Amino acid sequence: MHRSRPAVGLSLAMIVMAGVMSGWGTGRAAADPGPDTTLYVKGYSPACSDSGTGTESRPFCTVQAAADVVEPGDTVRILGDYSLSPHPEAVTLTRSGTSEKPITFSGAPLPSSRLTAVLATPASAPALTLKGVHDVRVDSLTFTDEHHSDVVAVTGSDHVTLDRLTVDNYAPTVPVTGTAIGVDGTSSDVTVSRNTLYPSTAYGVRVQPGAARITVTTNMILMYQQGGIAVSGTADADVTSNTVFAPCDAGISLDGGSSGVVENNVAITNGSSMQTSACAAPTAPLYTVSADSTGQVTADYNVAAHSASTSAPARTEYSWAGTSYATSGAFRDATGQGTHDIDGINGYPTTPSEHSPLIDSADATAPGELGTDAQGRPRVDDLLVDNTGNGTGHPDRGALERQDTLTIAAGDVPTPPKGLAPLGISMKTDATSSWGAPLTYSVDFGDGSDPATGTPGTPASHTYTTPGLYTTRITFTEPDGTNAEKSYAGVAAGTATPPATALSVAPDTASGQVNAGFARFTVPAPADSWEVGYRTLSYGDGTQDNLAAGAQQPTHQYPAPGSYTATLTQTDLLGRTTTATTVFHAADAFVAMTPQYDTEKTIAAHGVLKLSAATLRVDSDGVDAAQLQIVTSDAKASGALTLYTHGTSRPGTAGVSFEPGRTATGETTVKVTPTGAVDVYNGSSGAVTVDVATVGLQSHAQYADTYHPVTPVRLLDTRTGTGGVRGPVAGGHSVTLTVGGTHGVPAGADAVVLDVTATTTKAAGDLTVATHGTNDSIVSGPYWTTGQTTTTQVVIPVHDGKVVLHNDSRASANLVTDLAGWYGTTANGAEFLPANPARVLNTRTGTGTNGKIAKLAAHATLKLKVTGAHGVPATGVNAVDLDLTVAAPSGSGYLVAYPDGTARPGVYSLNFTKGHPAAGRALVKVGIDGDIDLYNAGSSPVDVYADLFGAYAVFPTG
Repeated sequence: MHRSRPAVGLSLAMIVMAGVMSGWGTGRAAADPGPDTTLYVKGYSPACSDSGTGTESRPFCTVQAAADVVEPGDTVRILGDYSLSPHPEAVTLTRSGTSEKPITFSGAPLPSSRLTAVLATPASAPALTLKGVHDVRVDSLTFTDEHHSDVVAVTGSDHVTLDRLTVDNYAPTVPVTGTAIGVDGTSSDVTVSRNTLYPSTAYGVRVQPGAARITVTTNMILMYQQGGIAVSGTADADVTSNTVFAPCDAGISLDGGSSGVVENNVAITNGSSMQTSACAAPTAPLYTVSADSTGQVTADYNVAAHSASTSAPARTEYSWAGTSYATSGAFRDATGQGTHDIDGINGYPTTPSEHSPLIDSADATAPGELGTDAQGRPRVDDLLVDNTGNGTGHPDRGALERQDTLTIAAGDVPTPPKGLAPLGISMKTDATSSWGAPLTYSVDFGDGSDPATGTPGTPASHTYTTPGLYTTRITFTEPDGTNAEKSYAGVAAGTATPPATALSVAPDTASGQVNAGFARFTVPAPADSWEVGYRTLSYGDGTQDNLAAGAQQPTHQYPAPGSYTATLTQTDLLGRTTTATTVFHAADAFVAMTPQYDTEKTIAAHGVLKLSAATLRVDSDGVDAAQLQIVTSDAKASGALTLYTHGTSRPGTAGVSFEPGRTATGETTVKVTPTGAVDVYNGSSGAVTVDVATVGLQSHAQYADTYHPVTPVRLLDTRTGTGGVRGPVAGGHSVTLTVGGTHGVPAGADAVVLDVTATTTKAAGDLTVATHGTNDSIVSGPYWTTGQTTTTQVVIPVHDGKVVLHNDSRASANLVTDLAGWYGTTANGAEFLPANPARVLNTRTGTGTNGKIAKLAAHATLKLKVTGAHGVPATGVNAVDLDLTVAAPSGSGYLVAYPDGTARPGVYSLNFTKGHPAAGRALVKVGIDGDIDLYNAGSSPVDVYADLFGAYAVFPTG
């Protein structure tokens, strides 16, 4: 409530009001307002849009967008905090509210927010300008002001409230001129309250000549170069209960014929520690009222304090009508003002310490005095201090109010904190007031029941009948409303049985490819997830993670192929434990490579060639095995190559067989871990030249393809016209064969596995297989001598479903191509498990034949078990990776490898010629019993070896 003012102040007020009522300025004309709306501004949200309607789900990006459309009664909620991007805008509001429906701009935190919103002040203009508006409230906003310029400007406006704003930045080290909160001379009825203004500008609050009815109350204003509160030429100004830290210049000043009241303020100077080149030792008084204003200004209940009692510089406390007064006593005696002023004390801009003379000594009837302090705390009566102020309410001087300290005993917790429902608890209610005020308590048990009330010392009891996790809250209150509360989150009234656990797993997929060693677990939320204390997922490889209580999808990269048992251990709040397990089969996926033959080397008799990881292109993520093609030439004696992981013992297996005077080729799979290098052993008594190319990689840490074996089927036979070509293919000519889109191979397959045969050959030569439409993806097919029939299995990438077979001989040959399988996307595909090389069949020793030593007879079939041993799972296997060898055949013919339990297909797996050993790779589909069949289509018995290098399996998920 305002006190009476001299006539000049009333006249100016009447002039301003007359102008408003006559339509001068903004006036009061307004359209009928619509329903009240909340508009949201959230500039850091990816969903924000300035062309929308400012809903919470699709907020405005800028504050200006909301300012342009806000209507009377609307609230603009500006969201954000220091950890997020501020709004770097120069916002101008030109729209007004009404007395019944004011417009509000607020940065007060929502329940989901952490701090008040932040606006960054640009260099060119104030961060916020209220221009020609009325009935507007701005509260709970923080401004950063690195440019030290004007921050909030009120121009030509009335009935405006600026409350709980913060202007936050470092003190400038050079002179500046900006104002934190400025009110121009055409504004009136403006309240500046409960703001905290740090020293980024020259002035804290500045009111220009011509303004009227301005209230500056309960503000914290710190370290300003030219003035904390400066009021000039303003009628009816209330400067009440502010705390101004004024190390540089005047704390509070009124001049230019201003009228009003200066009461309950605390102005504080300091010692030399604050002085800089921009903040010199001040000579200006803490309080200044010019001669043209003293007749209309009342000053009382103010405080002049020093922050250092012994080193404070000589500084007058008051200047009244041009005369300086060093003390409040001298000021009071000379002017009659400041009857209740206080000085000679040591103070800081903080809450008064207990028994300070600032406590309960203010004028409660001062115009602009608020019921709460700058932090929103109530003005209360300190029972330890005599009340020396005026009126009721007993406020402290300055912006901050000393509060009672309520101490809640540490033992005020629910006991027991957990147990089976129904759970009975008891809670102590011990608390004390530092002022000795009588207390009452209220306990909210968090289950919707009525609170328990009483006086401290009387325990509160309660029974939780329904299982759940509850938060108890005890609140102690004294008669003036001061209260303190303590919460205990975690009273657990448990269910009869612990929450169930569940765990499933699958390899991670992307765009149809699989990362076969990267597990994605699914942990659903239990029915009573509130009851879960903690969960630990052990991955089965020596590592583990802690999981939150709700639904989770943790992922894990396994270090190598293998079967791992993952265990989820769940402990509830009562200490009961449940577990769930699942098995993850970490394996490899196939990465097709463009072959590069650039490792031609000669290996001496019984010598070893080391091929590095870089040479084999296996130095990428998670590679466990490489599919290689080897071409031998210039052999000095017959023999075979053995390929194995560098640094391991040489196995008793063989890859490509070779003879003098013949070029041979074949593919094989080799484990490359742990070094990535591969050793190639020449088992011959003479040197041989080899050329090696990588045609594919098997990786447990890359998104790649899975394998889809098929029961072997013939795609091309130029002898019969199968595949659309009839008759021998002339030397130097090619055949384009469509593979994708036929026989179950999708058009989008990434690579195919083919058994390629040349027969009825008219001259020595060889065959190449190329990806259609490219010149750099070529592998070698079989090499032959005149009249020889020979077969090689190849893996070749495809991109349009076609491959090209080229007869590099000078004479014709019939070409035959059989499909063994394809690599592509994950549907029903198999993942690869590399194995240590092992000879699983040797008819000379009885290995793989239950000890029976006998050649495979002509037109006979041998059944071979390939699962359940040598690292190959007993179930789920649909193909094995073998090298087949026919040693020293006494006749010519071929082998057919196919899944046991199926009809024998009319295909070639390995051709052999009398007197010449033959070897070649065979990816063979496995029968449902885990066996494969080997059929000798030759006219004489032969010895057969089978070497195992890995298996393909379709693993269950979950």
